[in-house]
Amino acid sequence: MSNSRYNFTTDNDCEASITHKDDSTLSYTFNPDVKHGNQSINVNLLYVALSKYGNDWVSLPHSHNFTEFFYITNGTGQFSVESEILDVKANDLIILNPTIVHTEISNSAKPMEYIVLGVEGIKFQAEDKDYIILNSSTYKTDLHLYFNTLAHEMKRDQPYRDFVCQNLLNIIFTLILRNEAFKISMVTGPNLTRECNIAKKYIEEHFRENITVDTLSSLVHLNKYYFVHNFSKQFGTSPINYLNKRRIEESKHLLANTSHSLSSISQIVGFSSPSYFSQAFKKMTNTTPQEYKRMCQASISVLR
Repeated sequence: MSNSRYNFTTDNDCEASITHKDDSTLSYTFNPDVKHGNQSINVNLLYVALSKYGNDWVSLPHSHNFTEFFYITNGTGQFSVESEILDVKANDLIILNPTIVHTEISNSAKPMEYIVLGVEGIKFQAEDKDYIILNSSTYKTDLHLYFNTLAHEMKRDQPYRDFVCQNLLNIIFTLILRNEAFKISMVTGPNLTRECNIAKKYIEEHFRENITVDTLSSLVHLNKYYFVHNFSKQFGTSPINYLNKRRIEESKHLLANTSHSLSSISQIVGFSSPSYFSQAFKKMTNTTPQEYKRMCQASISVLR
């Protein structure tokens, strides 16, 4: 499966309301809060992923702590949602609420391609189901336009990309809200302090082992992009940077107090190669492992 992805950090956006001063004048007043009925809405775009069926396609049942939008651009297939199998085709929009177990199944004769949005802050209700399939002729053209524009903007990597993509999501979201068949519930987002602390403790206890983002996200049962976002927010650094920092701390102890070679130390603390160890050490300490070892030896000589 071919898959490209971009993650987003965004601020709140505005919604325009219209007031009538008189019969000949329209005034647009912008309010900082977007409301649906009496509910304030804060919808954040977490990531965009572009997926295409291929021989390496692997999709296992999984769930997320946020809502996902799947817009199918080409092909046909099925979605397994909880205990149901749903037939899907091009121009279908499938909306899956948080914690819903799902997976995609492509038709190999007509390979499926789709755009996925991770969306934080909402969940939908429609006919007492935790998913929605939208292929209304009223919105089909607009959905196609805005989803493909969003994907194009993501790939261009131009300044203010996050801002543009967040506002394209707002437009898509508004199109859905205008369909009165759908009701929304606010999702404040789960408290992931526990999950991030579990991952942090695992790093501290297993830093010598081969640890990846996939290892950690699987440990706490979270989408890896969402996990990295929340770990970084909670601890001020990414999981991999935290892992490297822990390894560097241990390597300092070994450099100062043992006669192990640099190659041996890099292996002991879990780095994949001596060159990566040296690179990470220099980045975090502004000195090389060799220089650090010499400084420690010089300090010991002075004390003697």
